[in-house]
Amino acid sequence: MPAPATIVHVALGSNEGDRHRHLQDAIDRLGLVPGIEVVRRSSFRESRFAGDGPAQPDYLNGVVELRTALPPLALLGVCKALEARAGRRLPAPGNHPRPLDLDVLFYGDECIDSRDLVVPHPRWHLREFVLEPLRELGVDVAARPRRAAPRVVEPPGEFAALCSTWLAGGCVVGLVPTMGALHDGHRSLLEIARRECDRVAATIFVNPLQFGPDEDFAAYPRDLAGDLRVCAAAGVDAVFAPSVAQMYDPGFCSHVAVGGAASGMEGALRADHFRGVATVVARLFALARPHRAYFGEKDAQQLAVIRRMTRDLGFPIHVVGCPIVREADGLAMSSRNVYLGPADRAASTVLHRALCSARAAFARGERGRDALIARVRAVLATEPRAAVDYVELRAEGDLAPLPPGPVDGGRLLVAARFTDGARPVRLLDNLSLVPGPLEP
Repeated sequence: MPAPATIVHVALGSNEGDRHRHLQDAIDRLGLVPGIEVVRRSSFRESRFAGDGPAQPDYLNGVVELRTALPPLALLGVCKALEARAGRRLPAPGNHPRPLDLDVLFYGDECIDSRDLVVPHPRWHLREFVLEPLRELGVDVAARPRRAAPRVVEPPGEFAALCSTWLAGGCVVGLVPTMGALHDGHRSLLEIARRECDRVAATIFVNPLQFGPDEDFAAYPRDLAGDLRVCAAAGVDAVFAPSVAQMYDPGFCSHVAVGGAASGMEGALRADHFRGVATVVARLFALARPHRAYFGEKDAQQLAVIRRMTRDLGFPIHVVGCPIVREADGLAMSSRNVYLGPADRAASTVLHRALCSARAAFARGERGRDALIARVRAVLATEPRAAVDYVELRAEGDLAPLPPGPVDGGRLLVAARFTDGARPVRLLDNLSLVPGPLEP
């Protein structure tokens, strides 16, 4: 039995060469393809280029309505072949002049979200040069679905299904787990993921399992509306924002135990903190099954714990550590920085200054582990507002303890408390003794 025909709308555009001939030739050749019937086309109209990219000539645009028995990806293949025949280089850089551009706007009522094709087209409703031709063809544009960006998902099952759709469509999926209150440090993670992945999901979930009984779970800053604006600006495709009850039902009792990577430093000061971190990240990994997951290097011990857990449990996920983003005065960005009182905010820069002092000593030839730690402590001691919890020099990567004596590198880590604001604030920072190309 032949496949049933579907009504399809395809947008056409050209701003290079004989624009009218490119558009009309594409329509004529679409009608010659077996399984495609050209029903009608709109008139062609001029439009100015709008977007980032080099200055370029005006476009000629239109929309063609087709009836086709071809499946969506086969139709896409026909469109790409016609673009190439008109002289367009494929794969084509974004926002550059082109002799022919064909975009599948609608394929019946289907919703498709794959690496190569997204239908309805995600930006069709933002382009007047698409809306006008659709109205001319009698399409009720108000009744057509419009994709929210980013899509907000709360039920874990719905989030898992969305990620499964992306994976089935051949997408490289990136996951950026956060607890919200997003700042430029988070934005950098989202932007790195956007560059490296076909689809990006951010999670916004303040995880109660990683807070102790005397810690600030209830007071942790929350601003979902602001977070969604950050995610939209970074090009995030979906935000998973479940409630605590959705993530952990009343019978939830499975936890991920962590070992050596969680010993000392934060692990010694915050009982069960890393067990809570590993548990929630494992749950997010199981739901999303991403190819890549992005974490900031500011929480260096957390990153080491997650990498160890990922290897130990066999998750086929590449954990990407991203450089610390700092304020102009060196303070590492953190959601908790908003709680610093004015005096503590001024004093907080001592953490970065202390770390930089030790790295400068290392660059001058100092190699003693204890001498480098003492250098950090000496600078910290000049700031009475900083109550130091620990200063450590650990191995790069896994943060294994280094024995006394000479070192050939490593990562310095510090934590300190400041109490001038409305509530006490613990700040973490770290710095490699041997800076990489992206590290200040």
